[in-house]
Order: sequence, then structure tokens, then C-alpha cells
Amino acid sequence: MKNILIDLDGTLLNFNLAEKNAFSEAIKYYTGYDINDIEAKEFSKINDYYFVKYKDNEMTRDEFHYQRFVKIKEYLKLDFDANLVDKYYINALKYHAEIFDDVIDTLDYLYDKYNLYVVSNGMYDVQIKKLELAKLNKYFKNIYISEKVGYKKPELGFFEYVYNDIKDLNKSNYVIIGDRLDSDILGGNNFGITTIYLNRDNISGDNKANYEIKSLYDLKKIL
Repeated sequence: MKNILIDLDGTLLNFNLAEKNAFSEAIKYYTGYDINDIEAKEFSKINDYYFVKYKDNEMTRDEFHYQRFVKIKEYLKLDFDANLVDKYYINALKYHAEIFDDVIDTLDYLYDKYNLYVVSNGMYDVQIKKLELAKLNKYFKNIYISEKVGYKKPELGFFEYVYNDIKDLNKSNYVIIGDRLDSDILGGNNFGITTIYLNRDNISGDNKANYEIKSLYDLKKIL
């Protein structure tokens, strides 16, 4: 292994916490309402549902952004403009970059041994700002974000772009680490590189990754 592709949200950054905080702030700003944990979890379910549709090209990114807030608006029975709340939410996400406890030590370990790259589905400005706030930029030789690449994980176009840009044409030199079977692992498997599934929450599923880990600390047993 030479080149390690690492997912961002859910792998290095605690996206669930960021999502909850940004969502709560957006609703509070436009309605004055304080979101509770049950409502935040409902938004997370809705957000993930529409994200999968976007990832699978069943809707555009704008439709994904809008529909998630239309749906949560119905659930909450609150009056707000879905587009405005979405814009506030996206901007708020930039400023929530909480890292998991196992991140820094693991990146310090990997940094001297491998070439590290971020591979992320997301909006470029949001992801770049979060990396900056989390002070993780120094670890990575390059950052590949779907909005700039022009393709999303698990699309082959995303992996081909990264592969051709790194210019190491030996696929056996690559590994991808991520927390989503439907994007990180599926994409890596389809492209023919080693895959490591980070299953922090011990979720059962059709896992076809080469390796499964519960924590980034477990990488020291593999890499």
C-alpha cells in the first residue's frame, strides 16, 4: 500500500453531531423553536434518505437540498421557507468540524508511512472549511471532493479521476477507508482497490469490504 484514500464525514469528522447542531441552529434562527433529540434524529433519517437518492442520481443536488427540508417541515409542523433554512444549514455545517477521538493519533501514525488523500462526497466550500477548522489539512497530499471532481462516490468516474490525478497506475497500491458501504466500499470494490469499512456503530449489513474495523485505531493492525 502506498496511497490511502480517506473519507471525511463519518470517518474523520463526526457528521451526526455536526448535522444535529447545524440543523438545530437553522430551525432556531427561522422559527425560534428548540429542536429535541428525537426531532434531530428524524431529520438525520430524512437527510440520509434523500442523500441516497441524490447519490444514486435519482434527483439533483438542489432537489435533495430542498426536499429534505420540505419533509422535515411537514414532520415538525412549523412554518419556514425550505430554501432559506437549507442555505442557513449548509453554511452552519462549515463551522462544525468535531473530529473523532481516534483521528489525530491515527493520522500521525499513517502520515510518515503513506500518501494520504481525502475523498468526499459533498460541497467543496463546506468540506474545505471543515478540514481547515479541524486542522487536518497538513496530513493530506490532496483533497478530492465530488463537487469539484464532477462525479460522486461510488461512481467509477470519481475513482478514475483520483487515480489519474495521483498518477500511480498500480491499483494494488491503493486502499480506501470509509464508513459507508454504499459509496466508499462499493466504489472501491467496483474500481478494484482494497477497501476498509469503518463500522463505528456496529451496523449489520451486506459487508463486502476487504477489512472491517470498529475504530481507526484498528488500522495499525492492517497498515
